[in-house]
Amino acid sequence: MSTPSLADAEAQLNALGPRPFPLPLGSLAPVVEGVFSGAARSDWMVCGPRERIGAVLRGCAVERLVDPAAGARPYKLAPCSEAPGNRALHAVGLALAGTGPVICMLGTASTASGAFYEALNSAALTGAQVVVVVTIPALPDDAPVARQIAGTPVEIAQALGIATVTPDATAEAISEAVKTARNGVGSTLVQITL
Repeated sequence: MSTPSLADAEAQLNALGPRPFPLPLGSLAPVVEGVFSGAARSDWMVCGPRERIGAVLRGCAVERLVDPAAGARPYKLAPCSEAPGNRALHAVGLALAGTGPVICMLGTASTASGAFYEALNSAALTGAQVVVVVTIPALPDDAPVARQIAGTPVEIAQALGIATVTPDATAEAISEAVKTARNGVGSTLVQITL
């Protein structure tokens, strides 16, 4: 059985009625492809409902992705948290449990939460092997991000002594950045600007 493309898997998932509602990948497609292809199959993935579709690249059946609150353990896909910023804390916890590198995917809004700061601080203090991938999409001029975040995710991570990388927004560049980060020591924040 061949692995479906992300676009085909997304169409199949949306036909199944994912919860809470269809979440199109859009400009996130190369990010999801790059992150999942750069991670090892043994790495736990902690991501949001939209990014979970990348598990098909690990052989996960699309039907297993309908409910984001359900994990897909054989594929090392953690259940989604209702509070997106908490994903980073969950990733640090998994890494501290000795599961090996853990890959966590977040969006801009997640970085405005206290959980994001707690997770980065905990990762820096403990040396947890976590790769935090933050995607910063193009936002309209009236988006309130500037009123939510005092610095970029890279600046925050660097202030805590966490390695950072800012690859181009191509699947190949992202894959290489994730491969390098997961083979490093400690945590790395990968910031992708779309």
